[in-house]
Amino acid sequence: MQEKLVTILTMKYNKLYTSIFFLLLIENVFAQSISSDCLALIKDNQCQEAVLACSLLAEEGDPKSQTLLSLLLSGTSDGDFRRNYKQSFNWISQAADQGYTKAELALAEMYMNGEVIPMNAKKAKVWYEKAAAKENMDGINGLARLYRYGTGVRKDYEKAFSLYEKAALKNHVRSQAGMGLSYRDAKGVKKNLVKSYAWLSVAANSISDKELKQLRDTYEEEREARDRTISQCSYILEFENFQDIMAVSYSKKMLLDLKQRMSRKQINKANKLVLELNQQLSNQ
Repeated sequence: MQEKLVTILTMKYNKLYTSIFFLLLIENVFAQSISSDCLALIKDNQCQEAVLACSLLAEEGDPKSQTLLSLLLSGTSDGDFRRNYKQSFNWISQAADQGYTKAELALAEMYMNGEVIPMNAKKAKVWYEKAAAKENMDGINGLARLYRYGTGVRKDYEKAFSLYEKAALKNHVRSQAGMGLSYRDAKGVKKNLVKSYAWLSVAANSISDKELKQLRDTYEEEREARDRTISQCSYILEFENFQDIMAVSYSKKMLLDLKQRMSRKQINKANKLVLELNQQLSNQ
């Protein structure tokens, strides 16, 4: 009798366990579907629908959805969309507090830009440091900029250069441009136009002149064809790429200026150094 009771209880337990397992599985698949829908809707420029999809998982504490929702609420433009900076800051703070690196960086940028919240470079530094502590190159670059320009911290060119170098050697384009400018301006390192030219070349060559022109032309065409009566949000996913494009464009411009200040011998020496740097970077 006792053995029969144990068998019955075991069967009921297994049935209950199986039911719970499938419920959790379904819930996980549903959550992933919502998360995927959220991102897909942003890419498809369905902004209001994206806000609803992102909100579902954001409310459950998902940091990726909280970050996307924050960017939607503060970055969506045109149409009848009404931005909500207060909620945007609330969601990005929740995601950053969970240690989600993209949220930490977005929060740092919010503090630097001073649009969503009042500018506060000291608080930006805190969040850049959290990202940098995880060897995130954007976080390291953010700190380098603060120390180079003395924003929220005591100006420290040597520390800025060290941070730029660390990220540049990991193929971070904006930091490579920072290295070029540091050598050009003798900020944290002895002035060296050859090394300046070399690092700016490495950054500039990450996007060819033809590709850069195509990107510019595409941007202009899309901007002119944009329907201002419809909300626009797809571009919030391109912020990092946009920053790199700006760095590449600026590096190309600075190279033209350096060519006017350097001898042919210096330029040849710089081009040889470019090859060495590219080889070093490819071995990372």
